[in-house]
Amino acid sequence: MTREEESYFAMALKTKNFYARNTAAMASITALEALYTQLSVLITDLISVDTGSRADLSGYSLDKAMKRKTVETLALKISNAVASFAAVNSDLILKKRADFSTSSWYSVSEEELVTQATIIRDLGQANTADITPYGAGTADVTTLSTALTTFIDVITNPTLALDQRKNDNRRIPEIIDQIRTLFEEKLDVVMRSFELSNPTLYHLYQSARAIDINGSASQPTVMKDILPGTLVAVHDADTYSTTTFYTIQNMGEQSVTFSLSTAETTEGPDPVLLSGGETKSRLAENLAAEGTYLIVKNPGTLPVGVRLWVE
Repeated sequence: MTREEESYFAMALKTKNFYARNTAAMASITALEALYTQLSVLITDLISVDTGSRADLSGYSLDKAMKRKTVETLALKISNAVASFAAVNSDLILKKRADFSTSSWYSVSEEELVTQATIIRDLGQANTADITPYGAGTADVTTLSTALTTFIDVITNPTLALDQRKNDNRRIPEIIDQIRTLFEEKLDVVMRSFELSNPTLYHLYQSARAIDINGSASQPTVMKDILPGTLVAVHDADTYSTTTFYTIQNMGEQSVTFSLSTAETTEGPDPVLLSGGETKSRLAENLAAEGTYLIVKNPGTLPVGVRLWVE
């Protein structure tokens, strides 16, 4: 999310928190429960697409490279065996079909590799009994067939993941617009019912609805430098509460992650990426189902200063 989108999201979290802490005071208007439930669902959706929009695709590329290596190695092994059998038996046609140079396996495109490996697999299946003396057997042919199918599948994975990331990026403003519509057309209108009957409650609602693009106007609860390659518990709440509201700001240039954990020496179950200069807000329930330690992990090579507000 952009800085403005993060600020709007933080406001939505605060407003949700306002309702959670003042539910009894608003019980007279039964329709509010459904409206705030709708807000909660949209917040969950927004967190999900924001996470997806930042998906790291490097794992797909590494996985694909490893699977390609498997296909290359097996295909070369079977190719050499079939070509050897053909040469010994003066089968020039079979030799020509099977005899690929070693370099051709490592330099061809993915599509060409699939084509060549498919040819070799088929030749290996047709000559399984004959190629065993030349270093390749039935197990190798079967393994190549499986590896080839897996490689064909994984070729498309980065593309699919990239498409999903693009889709998630597109959905962020769409969901924020849905939240904005919910506020302006329903919640703001209904909450005005308390403007005269309960002005204190209404003032609290207005305070929650205020958008602060700077993250927080109050002094941070914690200011700390996180050394490179370290994991630090920057805050320990007295007890876990779903409504504890965390706002964290990355003052450095490198990314860190933050999470909520039950132990001060380990990350929580769902670390959130916080890029350099970013400010993010989360409720405790958005981070973990339990835990009091707000953990910051710095995987980089430079110290990173963070500011944390806990409400």
